[in-house]
Amino acid sequence: MFRTLLDALYAFRNEMNAWPLLPRTCVQLLLLLGVTVASYFLCRMIFTQLKLRLLRKGRHAPIRLIFLNARLIPRILLLIPLFVSGIFVWTILNEGATRTILITVNRIFFYFVCAHIFAAMLSITYRLMNLSRGVDESPQKGIFQVLSVLGYIFATVAIVAYISGHDPTYIISGMTALSAVLMLVFKDSILGLTAGITLASNGMIRMGDWIEVPGTDADGNVIDMTLTSVRVMNWDNTVTTVPAYNLIASPFKNWRNMFEKGGRRIKRSIWIDVDSVAFATDEMLERWKKINILRGYLAEKMKEIQAYNETHSSPLDTIANTRKLTNIGTFRAYCLAYIKSLQGINKRMTIIVRQMQPTDCGLPLEIYCFTADTSWETYERVQSDIFDHLLAIMPEFGLRYFQVASAAAMRSSTLSLRKEILQ
Repeated sequence: MFRTLLDALYAFRNEMNAWPLLPRTCVQLLLLLGVTVASYFLCRMIFTQLKLRLLRKGRHAPIRLIFLNARLIPRILLLIPLFVSGIFVWTILNEGATRTILITVNRIFFYFVCAHIFAAMLSITYRLMNLSRGVDESPQKGIFQVLSVLGYIFATVAIVAYISGHDPTYIISGMTALSAVLMLVFKDSILGLTAGITLASNGMIRMGDWIEVPGTDADGNVIDMTLTSVRVMNWDNTVTTVPAYNLIASPFKNWRNMFEKGGRRIKRSIWIDVDSVAFATDEMLERWKKINILRGYLAEKMKEIQAYNETHSSPLDTIANTRKLTNIGTFRAYCLAYIKSLQGINKRMTIIVRQMQPTDCGLPLEIYCFTADTSWETYERVQSDIFDHLLAIMPEFGLRYFQVASAAAMRSSTLSLRKEILQ
């Protein structure tokens, strides 16, 4: 068909002298260009109609959008102009350099279009997988990117093999000889690629995870994961890009497990002035018995202490020979009972109130527990409410919070002492 059309066109040119005499090869090339362009625009029209149909709202609208965004259909339709031009070249052109060049160019474009189609299919598979999970991004993104790169590499190998006339396996075996040089030149890229696959396959980082990377400004949620880097949206709305290899070579903190377990840790100390620690007096005991959450503790402790003192009493009883309650021990019991009574605390996780090693800043009483809500706002509110109450209730137990005196307080104390001496 193409040859008949070309003969008719060439005869018309000779008879009608419609345009200056051109070599037969030029006419063939112009006709080839026209047929290729016409088939391309025909494919564009077909894709436009398909696009209008796919954009119609329906039950499977998200799936249709995935196919459109991946551009799989227009890439497949690109094969039609390639097939048309290939048939035209094989049918019309005679043996020669022009035909060989055109066939080679057609084959090169064919391999690259196939690589594009393969990449689009991978993108569709990735998006459909995320759609079934109800997420926008997933750690498997790096793996699909690797497969896409491999597709383009195979296309390049096929092109080189076709141009050189060698078997593709021969080209691949020849590339292995350059592996040492490639590893040296692209060391960082290879390390990043390996690290990205490791992070994705082992689930060390997922989209949306809150991570902290020491030595960097990265402290926030993961918003993107590529083959060689991880992007983190920090809490100040800045974005930090961390090389994937850094996350493998050095430790980092991932807060994902905290959200999955449903408890966010509170670990903070109250610094008590050691001079305020003392044994409980009868007046203190009477006052403490009015506290509801301490009644059970006091009744049990007083019974235990009374039994001990009756067993170990002696004629020369001193305070060292008897057992007595202390204000700090009772306050510690109050803190524990108070924290257990709160609604915002996770009762299934560890709750401890303990004394730490005394320092020159006083005696630290550490509160260790977990909130039931892991959100930042709720966590800070619950933690603040706990310490607001405990700091305010400390004087009820005869305890003082340790605080380094300010310059103004020192001057006031010095002036008061000077006035007393003068009087």
